[in-house]
Amino acid sequence: MKPIKDLAYINAHAELKAGQEAKKIGNIGKARVCARRGCGIAIEHWLEFHPNRNYGASAITMLTKLQEDHTIPKDIRDAAERLTKRVDQSFETGIEEDPLKDGETIIEYFLDPKNLKK
Repeated sequence: MKPIKDLAYINAHAELKAGQEAKKIGNIGKARVCARRGCGIAIEHWLEFHPNRNYGASAITMLTKLQEDHTIPKDIRDAAERLTKRVDQSFETGIEEDPLKDGETIIEYFLDPKNLKK
């Protein structure tokens, strides 16, 4: 049986892969959703090592709470902000972004073994 960290890593990256497929066919909205879900998996795993943090239960709530946590590096908080920015009627956020890159940045940070220590 694989360790939980490996399963979190596999599942989070499976979401990014699904997001890449969605992006290829022009569905950037689905790509954003997949990136957020992948982040939720990684953050949820990280929270097991940091039980004193209350980031909520959903990926959106976790990403929103993450933005307020100044113990987390600014580039990670900025990526979370871009992933939670509301879209307009054209499904645009008004900022140039790559939700999959932001998702990968967040996932790699939260699943990095040095960040899993209490």
